Amino acid sequence: MRPERTKSYELGLEMNFLKNRLGFDVTYYNAKSIDQILPVAVSTSTGYDFEFVNAGVIQNKGVEISLNLTPLKSKDFQWDIRVNWSKNNNKVLSLFGPDSSSVLQLGSFQGGVSINAVPGQHYGQIRGSDFIYTNGQRTVKADGYYAITSTSNNVIGNATPEWLGGINNSFRYKDFNLSFLIDIRKGGDIFSLDTYYGMATGLYDVTAGLNDLGKPKREHVANGGGVILPGVTADGKPNTTRVNGDLNYRGELQTYFGLFGYVKNPAKQFVYDGSFVKLRELTLTYSLPGSILTNTKVFKGIDISLFGRNLWIIHKNMP
Repeated sequence: MRPERTKSYELGLEMNFLKNRLGFDVTYYNAKSIDQILPVAVSTSTGYDFEFVNAGVIQNKGVEISLNLTPLKSKDFQWDIRVNWSKNNNKVLSLFGPDSSSVLQLGSFQGGVSINAVPGQHYGQIRGSDFIYTNGQRTVKADGYYAITSTSNNVIGNATPEWLGGINNSFRYKDFNLSFLIDIRKGGDIFSLDTYYGMATGLYDVTAGLNDLGKPKREHVANGGGVILPGVTADGKPNTTRVNGDLNYRGELQTYFGLFGYVKNPAKQFVYDGSFVKLRELTLTYSLPGSILTNTKVFKGIDISLFGRNLWIIHKNMP
């Protein structure tokens, strides 16, 4: 085994104006990690599940930008804003040597989903079963259900976000300070195991309600129930076959909602855009006046704070 190493360089520029009431900091970085020590799956006939190896070269390069601004400032009141934004591009340059094209499985999970490192691709590629497509649309079989790939080795997403950002506001009035942080993420796919099982057991709203005929989806097709899955048939024509929505894995009408769950759908059905906007932190602080601490000769200042974290998901694309 060789020690893991990282070679990197970065360039930055920091400037402040108007007596530090306006400023910015911009950094470009390029880092290459070599001989990373990672577990690689091996045949269990060896008596082990995996072995640790020096598994190739990964490059990370990107930009980090921060902006600080003080719009209002007086003796008793001050408003500070700090904005940050970053974009990281990572790529697996090689695995198990400079000419390798193997796929390194980083983890495998329920639903036949795995996270992988693939040369030439972003680190964190999500693989699993997928729909079969005709002219870019989901293909529906003659029985009215979706056609699904026979393997779980299809690329169905990537965990790497496009960019990250944050906005922090701080308001000071005399000895009180109120601050809050808005956390933002754009992109980055997520496989939802909650939805994977929740759809199958009929817990989500999409599994109930009325169909296009005004009848309950969970009713038998013979009674006007069921749904028509969006998609096209193998010849490219719109699907018109109505199917029962309340099927178990044996095709029996029960409370097992297989139509929307994993019984009738591939893992791709449960991959979502992981973008979000969150109120990540809110803090209220009171600073004891200096006059109270003057005679202590021990403390220069005492702050009493009340804070909460992860208080509000303002926006998300996950169901």
